[in-house]
Amino acid sequence: MQSDPGVYEQTLTLELSALQPELRVLIVDDDPDARDYLVAVVQEAGYQTAVASSGEEALQLLETEFCPIMITDRNMPGMDGVTLCKRAREGHYPGYLYIFLLTAQNASADIVSGLKAGADDYLGKKNISAPELVARLGNARRIVSLEQALRRALDQKRQMANTDALTGAYSRRYLERQLSLELERTRRFNHPVSLLLLDIDYFKRINDRYGHAIGDEVLRNTYRRLRDLLPRACDWIARYGGEEFLIVLIDTDLRGAEIVAQRLVRAMADTPIDSSAGPIPVTISVGGSEAAQILTSDLNSTRLIEIADRCLYASKRDGRNRYTMSLDGQSPLAFSSAASSAQGQAH
Repeated sequence: MQSDPGVYEQTLTLELSALQPELRVLIVDDDPDARDYLVAVVQEAGYQTAVASSGEEALQLLETEFCPIMITDRNMPGMDGVTLCKRAREGHYPGYLYIFLLTAQNASADIVSGLKAGADDYLGKKNISAPELVARLGNARRIVSLEQALRRALDQKRQMANTDALTGAYSRRYLERQLSLELERTRRFNHPVSLLLLDIDYFKRINDRYGHAIGDEVLRNTYRRLRDLLPRACDWIARYGGEEFLIVLIDTDLRGAEIVAQRLVRAMADTPIDSSAGPIPVTISVGGSEAAQILTSDLNSTRLIEIADRCLYASKRDGRNRYTMSLDGQSPLAFSSAASSAQGQAH
């Protein structure tokens, strides 16, 4: 292998200016001398390295310590570089794997077979120079960086679609999709799931008195308090619309949901919600429903929410600041009177 120190130093300076320090390069070669040379050049260029002496060892490293760039020799005993490329492309990694195939065979057919196997680029083993290697690594780094940026953008877009922008609760879109999945799990494993649909009492009066900006603060801080009051991390909250939130309680029957509803109603009534205008008394009305262990054929997410909505209406009709629970929306199985510590606070 050849090296031109002057050109190499110039190329190295350019690459270091835009280098991502956390980028790691996996070097795979059964020849210790060739492997050590590659490690020295790659590390001097500012990249971190991991090494493997066989294709099998390389695949194990990719699973446990993923490196976004891999340089592998083509001709190795056991699993050769072409097979390693194919196997690596079948893996499931946290990001894109950019593969260099290092080969002493410069015939067109050999290069084509390596690229078809999954290699992104090839390096001539007999005449590769340090500056060329660093320059090609720079190209690989740019592609890996673009893929990482795209992945982050897609994750952010997905998160935005799943999250209500105002409150931080899950969105209505997420609710509709995820609740259907929860009901499928209920049918399959015979585990109950319960809903609590709640409404901030007389929220319009808060907006009229303090303005919509303060009303938005009340919505955000109400969500945060509700979230902190949930008993388990697996339970979740979505903003259902306006001043309504829907809580999904996993593996919880109606009796368990009633305990949670009672806690929420009392906690909201006991302590005003903080805002820029000062503490604001807030109470909630709650309606609860349960998808029982044996589901009827017509019980879907829409029907389950309808039952909770009927119970919520009953709570509001009976004076607000209370909860009502039912399996069918017709016959309440549990209900509460208004929380004593906050009688009339939100009226």
